[in-house]
Amino acid sequence: MTDETPMNDVVMHGAGNRFLIHFGSTDPMELMHKHQHLDGVLTLAESNGADAHMHICNKDGSIAQQCGNGLRCVALHLVRSKLVEGNTVCIETLAGVSHCTVDLSRNEVSVQLQVPKEGREHCSVSGDAPDCEYINLGNPNAVLWVDEPPMEIRAALGQQLCSHASFEEGMNIHFARRDDEHHATVASWERGVGPTLASGTGGAAVFVASGAKSLRVSSQGGTLYYEYGEGGIIVMTGPANYE
Repeated sequence: MTDETPMNDVVMHGAGNRFLIHFGSTDPMELMHKHQHLDGVLTLAESNGADAHMHICNKDGSIAQQCGNGLRCVALHLVRSKLVEGNTVCIETLAGVSHCTVDLSRNEVSVQLQVPKEGREHCSVSGDAPDCEYINLGNPNAVLWVDEPPMEIRAALGQQLCSHASFEEGMNIHFARRDDEHHATVASWERGVGPTLASGTGGAAVFVASGAKSLRVSSQGGTLYYEYGEGGIIVMTGPANYE
């Protein structure tokens, strides 16, 4: 993909997260007002080390380092639009380069996320922080295990925890319930967005915190599958669809 690539903007969904994929230089907040009910704007540009660079703007105008569900949408669109050859795509974000494999017959994408970094020191946490499991996946995530329905706990605690004074750069909070050995249910409250139907990196954080070798993570927007790849990277597999 080059800066001269003529492409129209499209709206896509990744497990319920709604994104505008933008080819151009328009202010993301202008696009956010034009296309209401977006979780974010993903602006694509040329990259020196990958097939494309993905700039992530959250609903409130803040910048995100990584977006798992957005990666799947962009990868599928680049392959389906034949902007890359074959079914593999390398996408650069502020968190690094992610390798994606697209299955066009299923509208499904597998994404290699970063090697997780566990511990509050990797998530800019200080002071008297909530008792969560902290996992950095290019962005800061906190997992709180619950026994009650996760959406009920999110409604009660999501905004309060996300903006906790101990989180120097904000925090993506994920309220997770372990349903069985290979399945968990999660409700996420993301910094810069609020309550979301799903979170790709949030599901990855739940997977890491679970201690499982593989895990299906279900949210209001759908189910994503996680496993470990070579070198300890996390491989996330899930759907991407056009509106």
